[in-house]
Amino acid sequence: IQKMKLKGSNQFTSKVKSMTQSKGKLTRSEIEDIGQTVDSLHKICDIVHAALLLEKNDKLLAAIQNTSTNIGGTVQFFTESKLFPRKEKADILKLISTSASSDQELLVLPIVGHGGVGKTTLARLVYHDPQVEADFHVKIWVHVSANFDEIKLAQGILEEIAPASEYAHIKHLDGLQLVINTYLHKKRYLLVLDDIWEESEARWDKLLAPLKCADSKGNVILMTTRKLYVANVKSKVEGHINLGGMDDETFWPFFKRCIFRDENYQGENKLQGIGKEIAIKLKGNPLAAKSVATLLRRNLTEPYWNRILKSDEWKLSNTVDDIIPALKLSYNHLPYHLQQLFSYCAMFPKGYRFEKEQLIRMWVALGFVMDERKKLEDAGSDSFDDLVDRSFFQKDEQHFIVHDLMHDVAQEVSVHECLLVDGSDSPKVFPTIRHVGIWTESVYKDEIIGQHKTFEKKLDEIENKGILKTLESLMLVGIYDEKISEKFVGALEKLSYVQILKLSAMPFNVDSLLSSVEKFIHLRYLELRYSSDQHKPLPEAICKLYHLIVLDITHWSGLSDLPKSISYLLNLQYLLVPGSGSLHSKIPRVGQLKFLQELHEFQAQKGSDFNISQLEHLEDIKGSLSILGLENVKDKAEASSAMIKDKEYLRTLSLSWGENSDVQKEVIEGLQPHGDLAHLLVINYAGATPTWLGGNFSLGNLESLQLQNCTAMKTLPPFEELPYLKKLSLIGMSSLKDVKIDFNCSEEDELELSEVEIMTCSALITIRLHSCKALTNLTIKDCGALSCLKGLSSSGQVEYNIKGCPQLQADTISS
Repeated sequence: IQKMKLKGSNQFTSKVKSMTQSKGKLTRSEIEDIGQTVDSLHKICDIVHAALLLEKNDKLLAAIQNTSTNIGGTVQFFTESKLFPRKEKADILKLISTSASSDQELLVLPIVGHGGVGKTTLARLVYHDPQVEADFHVKIWVHVSANFDEIKLAQGILEEIAPASEYAHIKHLDGLQLVINTYLHKKRYLLVLDDIWEESEARWDKLLAPLKCADSKGNVILMTTRKLYVANVKSKVEGHINLGGMDDETFWPFFKRCIFRDENYQGENKLQGIGKEIAIKLKGNPLAAKSVATLLRRNLTEPYWNRILKSDEWKLSNTVDDIIPALKLSYNHLPYHLQQLFSYCAMFPKGYRFEKEQLIRMWVALGFVMDERKKLEDAGSDSFDDLVDRSFFQKDEQHFIVHDLMHDVAQEVSVHECLLVDGSDSPKVFPTIRHVGIWTESVYKDEIIGQHKTFEKKLDEIENKGILKTLESLMLVGIYDEKISEKFVGALEKLSYVQILKLSAMPFNVDSLLSSVEKFIHLRYLELRYSSDQHKPLPEAICKLYHLIVLDITHWSGLSDLPKSISYLLNLQYLLVPGSGSLHSKIPRVGQLKFLQELHEFQAQKGSDFNISQLEHLEDIKGSLSILGLENVKDKAEASSAMIKDKEYLRTLSLSWGENSDVQKEVIEGLQPHGDLAHLLVINYAGATPTWLGGNFSLGNLESLQLQNCTAMKTLPPFEELPYLKKLSLIGMSSLKDVKIDFNCSEEDELELSEVEIMTCSALITIRLHSCKALTNLTIKDCGALSCLKGLSSSGQVEYNIKGCPQLQADTISS
């Protein structure tokens, strides 16, 4: 092995030296030589790995890794809170109970502790407690972070309790507070404000004002914070919960479970001895335990664990509660590509909530994700999940977040590459900086806009360092004044190779900002934000950014149309639009966008620009697709040209007719979906049941089926061939007389169907549900001819909602 390593190393070194000394570009043969050498080194590494790893540790590692998927999120919460509960939970529940029995209107209760000790986990444990669930009419969870913005917090509260239509148009705090008052009136509420840093009493008074006027007793605000001063703000609280690290007796079993998936694990005594010494260095901190445990779990050998134990990183601890060295240790042992992906998050402010797909698209646009064996998005998804598994990302409801301490690590390790400017003490600007994020929302407020020089000075420093020409990512998010706008537009003029732009436009600079964007020919990812009553269309010039992969206009308000030349963006994979995706139907000649990954809506028309054949070459579209205007498709051949059957990545397909036509039966036959489709909706179809939904059934993976106003359909699919179907919805099926889900099957082959909805089926006489053992919800409404309902469960697990069926009598309903 040693000879092979030396030989491979020498050959590789000599080739690299000879090639890098050449002043010209590498030839194809030289590139191929490098590739072959790298492949041979991979093989050598495999041999070394096989020779050095003990067989028993290989087997143990495999067994543990087989159970290690998705350790983030739900599993972590279960491990930390259910198996290792904190005594402080009982203290909080007692205080809440006492508050409810007194005349106290509002109890504000902070949980105070160092980063990573489990403040948020404890708050979630209280939030989900069965007694709390029963005692409060309304529960609200809002993540605050360092950016304390009263308006955004008010909007966050309303997201939990009111439909968006009630407050989305309101831009001022007073108006938002009125809506909050309306929805909390005479209701007992629990509000959790997670990760608070703000110390200003005046701003707290401003936020809490409407919450004190709910006209109900026993309301509770539960806060988590690292800062004791926040907890001691006068007139706000009557004490707080101090949360330290887990005690030694609890912490070691917890750490063992994080490593071995079993707190009672008794094997590998030598490893456990080393593990106990490492546990002491973690100071009872759950976040540090989860991070380091993932590190240990991936290499169950004594030499490796000893290297972790004796690492110099531990010597860098500044205080008794400092766990940054433990987190930094985990970062240092990441594979290089994961280090690069994680450190990019230093551009985002603390507490920033992001979607998984959003970050992956950024990684791909920058070329951070490379894998010849699978799609880049899939490879990025695997890397993202790996970072979640290692506790670098945490699940936060529908989004993800980087823990504050992990964010500190990201900023430290990327100080020469990434720069965050958010109004706080920004780090030094190095000439090697390639990614800059400017986030103004923590500093600029409507009433004090223009009073801050922080961003202006930092932009000057960035420009003076000469890094604009080599910048690859630039973000400007939030409101700002005209002076900053002038500086920023000037900075844009000096960009040369930028690949990612994320820009918030203001009414006074939207034109100059957009005119600057069109010259960035290397741009691969563009996100534009604009919120104003002065609606502004997107300029045609954007359509000249031919390398663009992602165009995100989700936050561009008032947009009703797209540039006519949008289909010139031949490399576009994602066009992210506001709302449900109806703007996708405004893309003329969409078939030219052959790499498009998502197309939520397509409106078929008779002209060539919107002919259904435009869908033919969109082989990679995934997620959901709604095809409207199918009355404009002339025959089966034209429908077949859309090649719906070949779109294997589609999960949801909706087929909709606006009016009747004589060729509906032919057209639907040409729209047969791929066999992997999960959700199918057919709306306003007036023909007979298509063969691919009847006799030649081919959709065995369906999970939901909705047939709406399909007035001529008399038969339903063979349900025995739908083992994964969970929801069935039949609405306005005026020719349907019998719904029969009744066939012989073994226990293993029973349907998963849990929800059945049948409404306004005027000819329906009989419903037989004998094969619906998993049914939990049955809704039948306005079926005037229905006289027989059979196969109902007598177990009491089904929730029935039956109305408007006058012929259905008690003696005609049976199990």
